[in-house]
Amino acid sequence: MTTNTRRRNNPAISQALFQAAERVMTTEGFSELTVDGLVNEVGTSRPAFYRRYRSIARLALDVILERYPDAPSSNTGSLRSDLLALQRNDVAMMTSPLLMHNLPALLEAMRTDEAIRRSYLDRFIAPRRRNVADVIAAAVGRGEIAEKDVDSEYICDLLFGPLLSRILLPTELPVTDVIARQTVATVLKELGVAKTGQA
Repeated sequence: MTTNTRRRNNPAISQALFQAAERVMTTEGFSELTVDGLVNEVGTSRPAFYRRYRSIARLALDVILERYPDAPSSNTGSLRSDLLALQRNDVAMMTSPLLMHNLPALLEAMRTDEAIRRSYLDRFIAPRRRNVADVIAAAVGRGEIAEKDVDSEYICDLLFGPLLSRILLPTELPVTDVIARQTVATVLKELGVAKTGQA
């Protein structure tokens, strides 16, 4: 193995860059995340960084995907409880410093980097939308909602749209359990489910 290959494959450098990036992203945000800052902190070089990542945005997305690798599903036997569990998980995730300080800039990066956009859609968004489709299908199977054409993509938009709006727009409106319950209530109304007790 050549010296260059060893450098390229050195897991210690990769891990150090990842940890340094996560620290900056969590405490300061994407605007302070720079290649020079990371390589100086880690004690490596710009070529070492670019052997691993094409851009700082790709590293930032890897950090987010590593910290939120799964989209927890829910199977409580109740449509409302399942939707609320999913929504509460998303509220907790979206209000974490890692997401709040970095998601707006990453969404901008997706406009010009197709690889980032595709990875974000496939590994972050799609699993969460599948979870919603699954709990709706389960509710149909239990007879909670009528067996009819349900636009699960639109239901996903009703759930996630308000969270994203409050994170991205300077409204200063909170993203709390209140919005989780409100959005679930909106979805249940859309699906024609009678109002039940509050969780």
